[in-house]
Amino acid sequence: MKVAELMTPNPDTIGPEATLEEAARRILEKRYSSLPVVDREGCLLGLLQVEDLLPHPEHIPFSDVEALQLFGEWVDVNFLENIYRRYQKAPVKAVMRTDMPRIHPEDPVGRALEALLKGDIRHLPVVDQGNRVVGILTCSDFLKLILGRR
Repeated sequence: MKVAELMTPNPDTIGPEATLEEAARRILEKRYSSLPVVDREGCLLGLLQVEDLLPHPEHIPFSDVEALQLFGEWVDVNFLENIYRRYQKAPVKAVMRTDMPRIHPEDPVGRALEALLKGDIRHLPVVDQGNRVVGILTCSDFLKLILGRR
């Protein structure tokens, strides 16, 4: 089976200059868990996942203390309104992932599953030979395939 048979074609995308607020609203409204980030020609630049929009724990340098970081800055979860202010200004390109694997429509689904598992991601952009986004594959797509629902 080829990736083209399993992927969701023509996924919604977002530009790198869009604000994180815009991206978060679209993710919530459409119930997405990721958005491919593309340039004006539709070429893949990165991937924005829900996890990228949330603070994550980091070790404070030269200590045993762990604190939350968002966009490379330390944040206090007691002041969530400060996070919202950052969302209004920060562009998607500030937090998007650029090191994720990508796959082509004609590739076998086995290669796509391997890329998902090795990349420790849940969404895999599908691009054509010109690097334009033509689809997306998710872990859920593979579960549907296993259960015979695709």
